[in-house]
Amino acid sequence: MNKNLKRYIAYNRTALENSQKSLKDIFEIMFHERGNVLCEGNDGFRTYKYTYSEMKDRIEVGASALFEKIGATHEYVALEMDNSPNWITAFWSILKSGNKPYLVNLRYPQSLTDGIIKTLNIKYVVCEKESEIDALVITADELTVKGKKVPSDVFENEIAFSSSATSMNETVCFYTGYQISEQILNFEDILRESPRIAKHYKGSLKQLAFLPFYHVFGLFAVYFWFTFFGRTLVFLKDMSAETILKTVNRHEVTHIFAVPMLWHTIETKVWSTVRQQGEKKEKKLRKALTLMTKLQNIFPSFGPEIAKFVTKELTDKLFGRSVLFCISGGSYLKDSAMSLMNGIGYSLHNGYGMSEIGITSVELRKKPKDRNKNSIGHPFSSVEYKLDENGVLLVKGSSLAKKKLVNGEEIILDEWFYTGDNMVEKDGHYYILGRMGDIVIGENGENINPDMVEKLFTLKGSVMLSVLGLSEKENEELSLVVQLNPYATADNINAIINEAYKINSTLDSATSVRKFYFTFDQLAPPTAIKVSRTQLKKKIASGEVTLTAFADMKAKAEESTGNSPLLKDVTKIIAEVLSINPDDITPDSHIFYDLGASSIQYFSIVIKLAEHFNISQESDNEKYSYTPREICEYIERLL
Repeated sequence: MNKNLKRYIAYNRTALENSQKSLKDIFEIMFHERGNVLCEGNDGFRTYKYTYSEMKDRIEVGASALFEKIGATHEYVALEMDNSPNWITAFWSILKSGNKPYLVNLRYPQSLTDGIIKTLNIKYVVCEKESEIDALVITADELTVKGKKVPSDVFENEIAFSSSATSMNETVCFYTGYQISEQILNFEDILRESPRIAKHYKGSLKQLAFLPFYHVFGLFAVYFWFTFFGRTLVFLKDMSAETILKTVNRHEVTHIFAVPMLWHTIETKVWSTVRQQGEKKEKKLRKALTLMTKLQNIFPSFGPEIAKFVTKELTDKLFGRSVLFCISGGSYLKDSAMSLMNGIGYSLHNGYGMSEIGITSVELRKKPKDRNKNSIGHPFSSVEYKLDENGVLLVKGSSLAKKKLVNGEEIILDEWFYTGDNMVEKDGHYYILGRMGDIVIGENGENINPDMVEKLFTLKGSVMLSVLGLSEKENEELSLVVQLNPYATADNINAIINEAYKINSTLDSATSVRKFYFTFDQLAPPTAIKVSRTQLKKKIASGEVTLTAFADMKAKAEESTGNSPLLKDVTKIIAEVLSINPDDITPDSHIFYDLGASSIQYFSIVIKLAEHFNISQESDNEKYSYTPREICEYIERLL
């Protein structure tokens, strides 16, 4: 860490410790540095940058606009926005104008949001342009017009946001400046144990704003931890894989905090691509990962940079060389994903937190052999951990939420908080075993943790999967539900079935899966952090998710061979471009020789296929496909 940054962190930390620890204090300390870049990004038309000074000016204007429109009500105002400079402006403008922001979870069902809005008696919503919330709308553009001067003594000191809604209860957590200050000061624990978190690349430390700020992980670990110490946030134009990779490389992002879904997606993509290049390539990468992990264990400071260089054929296609520190949190992270990311030099650490308790621990050991054990670390200074008689984690401390509302009932969080997460403690470090509420009772009365079983099922070709207890009669049976791509072929399905049965055969009889199902329906929204077993069970019971046994799906797939949905769609697109009857096209019709297409028509077909299936040509060396069958094979590899 350079001396200037060290002094900056020490100054801000001391200033906060000696303050009243209010949100006003946090704001004034955060924005005392004027020249650093607070945020940057690309909105599709331009690349933008805003300094702390520029953002403070925007907030001053926004607060005055709000104060003129609604006054200092000291009531809750809904903030309904995705991560952006406008979110930062609106968040502080609401507080500075004498109002309290409720951070609307954009992934919530509308009915759940409506219930919370009514419970909090919210009359106004600040959003980009329009909202479905039953409240008076104030747009982001309206916050750019200066209004009345805001008195300095109206600055509010409370915010609220919701839990992840896995239980479908209306849950709202409330934090004052004091609890948020305690969350911020936990950063010192991280800095002391892992100085790498403060490491810069080409003079900058840039955090990817991947996690939504209305989620506890994004709000505290991404927004407050980094902007309080004058670092830079990089915003995403959208959440597509292509945008994420391009943004990280273009802006030379150094820090990525994300939910396991991102790391699992990267792992799947990496091994899928490598396997296409042959067994020799796969063995070479596995050998490199083993060697680079050993190297980083010996040289944890500069080992990751060597690992990224040695595996540059892979890392250059991922995040490049700039990424220095990553944290995963929000749900269970697979050991294999952890080992891969650490092996190629993207130092990945597992963390823990909940809406009610904030971020309470991160595994900060420097050597990948320790991080790969998948611990969540030990508690930060502001909290205490203990396990109850059932091994469930209890948390108490100064950084927990002040209170929460559950379906309108107020609960004060001043004692040990029951997390519901079953854990084990080894040498002062804690390891998640799973959620107590998801436990399945086996035939012999044993408790089966579906998380521990689910992490073993890495099924190439599946969109998403879940292991959970499902009941046909009185007792639940451990079941695997696999979401299929709508264009899955008989070969895809057979490969998934064979792999699932193979994995299951390695499990003992007590923990093995008893029922296997496919579905084409969504197990969870694409933006979901994890599959909620509670919600999935409800969807299955209501018929919203239809299950088909493995054997039945296999039979259906084999019957439809040669007339698959994928082949139908490909044939239809070719026919539309060439203005011919789809019935005149066979699976082996050559686009040029049999169907008479021109070069322009061929590339029109390629463009339409890319748009329809949301794919792109991966490299100039990719073998061109000229028949519907060849095109289907190519698309299957990408899908």
